Amino acid sequence: MRPSAPAPRARETRPRWLVGSLAIILAVGAACTHAALRWVGRPFAGLLFADNLIVVSIGSASWRDPELRRIEWSRIMAVDGVPVQSARALLQAIAARRPGDALTYTLQRDGEAFRVSLPVRVFTWQDFREIFAPMLAVGSLLPVLAGALVALRPARAELRALYAVCAAIGVAILTGPDQYGPYRFTALYLLAIAAVPPATLQLAVAYPWSPDRRLRRTVRLAWGVFLLLGAALVLLRARVGTFLVLLYVVYFALANAALLYAGSLVAALVVRRRPRAQLALALAAVVLAAAPGALVLLVYPLMTEPIAPAWMLLPVLLLPLVSGLAFIALEPERGASAGAGTGPAERAEGAA
Repeated sequence: MRPSAPAPRARETRPRWLVGSLAIILAVGAACTHAALRWVGRPFAGLLFADNLIVVSIGSASWRDPELRRIEWSRIMAVDGVPVQSARALLQAIAARRPGDALTYTLQRDGEAFRVSLPVRVFTWQDFREIFAPMLAVGSLLPVLAGALVALRPARAELRALYAVCAAIGVAILTGPDQYGPYRFTALYLLAIAAVPPATLQLAVAYPWSPDRRLRRTVRLAWGVFLLLGAALVLLRARVGTFLVLLYVVYFALANAALLYAGSLVAALVVRRRPRAQLALALAAVVLAAAPGALVLLVYPLMTEPIAPAWMLLPVLLLPLVSGLAFIALEPERGASAGAGTGPAERAEGAA
C-alpha cells in the first residue's frame, strides 16, 4: 500500500496588523532619517546628549578627547555660565557658534558639579556613517526581516513573538539618532525599550515549550507592567536619578528575559523537546545577537573612546535571520512521527 502524501499546507493570509505596524515603523524611520541627515555640516558639541541633558557614551573615535570619558552619564546644567533650559535650546545655541569655539560646560553627576571646556565641532558624513547610518539601517531591517517570517507563517506563535522582539528593538534603534536631536520620538523610544523585556518573555513562553493558560496570563501581565514602566520613563525623564533607576530596572529585566529564553532552549536541547538542529540554531541566534552588547558591558570600564554603534548593532540582525532559519527552514514535516526529535517523555505522551 502506497503511503499517503502529506496534506498540502493551508494558505495563510497576511495579517493586517503586520502590514499596519510595519508601515508605521517605516514612516517613523523616514522621519528619523530626514532629521539625521540635517546634522551633516552643522556645528555640534562634540558629544551627544539626550533630551534630559544627560551625556551619553555613543560617539565617534574622531571625537577623542580626554574629558569625554569623565562627563559620560552626567547632566549638562549650564554653558559658559548660562543655565540650560532644554536640550533643544542647547542644540540651537551650539549650532549658532563657529567650529573651534571653546564652550565651558557645567555638569553634575552624583551630586558633584564640575566644569569642562570642549571645542565646537562640525558633524561630518563620516560621523553620520559611523553613528547614525547603522542605527537607521539596522532599526529598519530588524522588523522587516521578522515581519517577512510572520508573513510566511502567520499562525506560528513563536514567529509572532519574534516579531514583537524585533519590532521593539528595531524601533528603539531606529529612533536612536532622534534621541540626540530634535527629540521628536523620545516617548516612542522609551516605550520601545520598555517593550523589549515582555516581548522576550513572550518568545521564551512561545518556544520551545507549549504554553498553558497560566503562562499566557503571565505574559499579558508582564506587558501591562512594562508599558506602565515605559510611561514612567517618559514622564519622569527630567528627574535624572529616578529616570536612571527605572532604566536600569528595564535593562535588568531584559537581561533576565534573554537568559530565560536561552536557558529554556538549553533545557529543551537536553530533553530533546524539539529537533536538535532547530534548537541549536535558535540558541545561536540569541548568543550571536546579544554577545556584542554583553562584551561592551564587560569592557566598558576599560574603554577610552566613545562607543561606535556599528559593530555592536549589525550582529543583532542575526536574531531574525538565524531564528527564521530555525523556525521555518528546519520546522518538522507535517505528519512526521510523534517521536522524531523529542525526548522519552514526549514519545511516551505521543504513543499514549
